[in-house]
Amino acid sequence: MPELDVPDVIDPHIHLFDVKGTPRQVQPLAKLLGWNEKLLRAVAKKAFPKPTLNFFGERNNLVVDYLTTQFRADSASSKVSRFVHIEAGWKDKDPMDAVGETEWLESLNDPPAAIVAHADLALGAKVAPVLAGHKAASSRVRGIRHMLANHPSPTVMNFAEDGELSRTASFRTGFEQLAEHDLSYDAWVFSHQLDQVGELATAVPEVPIVLCHGATPVGFGGEFHGVGASAGDRDRIAGEWRDAMSAVAEHDQVRVKVSGFLMPVLGFGYEHSDASPTTSELVDKLGPLVRHCVDTFGPDRSMMASNFPVDRVSADYDAWF
Repeated sequence: MPELDVPDVIDPHIHLFDVKGTPRQVQPLAKLLGWNEKLLRAVAKKAFPKPTLNFFGERNNLVVDYLTTQFRADSASSKVSRFVHIEAGWKDKDPMDAVGETEWLESLNDPPAAIVAHADLALGAKVAPVLAGHKAASSRVRGIRHMLANHPSPTVMNFAEDGELSRTASFRTGFEQLAEHDLSYDAWVFSHQLDQVGELATAVPEVPIVLCHGATPVGFGGEFHGVGASAGDRDRIAGEWRDAMSAVAEHDQVRVKVSGFLMPVLGFGYEHSDASPTTSELVDKLGPLVRHCVDTFGPDRSMMASNFPVDRVSADYDAWF
């Protein structure tokens, strides 16, 4: 790949996890079968709900460790010097448990340059101690992600139980707390929910918002389990996504992450191939997504991110980078 003439390359969206050593959904299975990765993957494939397998791909990388050493190996030739960790499914029984992920990240030998932690904003004003706890645990905490992604199709995995969670009074009160604690908000929605991001930006303009994964237009690149099944459907999805992205970009405090476009849910189908697509192929396929993000938000409000190891199911790091 061509050499990049830049002094400091930052990947602003990766996920680190220790599947056996930290509390996650897959931890019991990893503790039982972690000695045999092939067996672990085979059992997980049978145990996971179908929408989960659809979303992450049958070769999904969330059942095995992804630590700094793996990320450094993936990104070595791309000259990435620093990275930002985004909350990664830390399982909690109490809202304050989420601070444990921040404490764990702070303990690493090669910690993130910055952390976007998890907090349940639906707690309303009661989320304040959680936000304070994250900041006390690490000076690297810059923002919060509480996922909003919810799709009407039953074949698409939901990351929020309520598709209009951001419109509830409790969530709005919790969102206001971000301004009080000088924290940004990472908004992950599906493309049909983009108007909610605009509503949040209008309601509390003091909170910087980072739009994750270009708002993930499901079925943009091809059929994904019934979504985007025809060329007409895909044209509609693309048109609605472009219009909604342009509307959200009118809010100056919103930035966009050009990332996540290799998740299976977009419908490009690379997760089914044993070989990584070439850079030229990705330019051709993903170009319309990338160009619209950068043209709409401008380069000063756009950031390229890998979403590794999630997108690793479709391509290697260098091809995307």
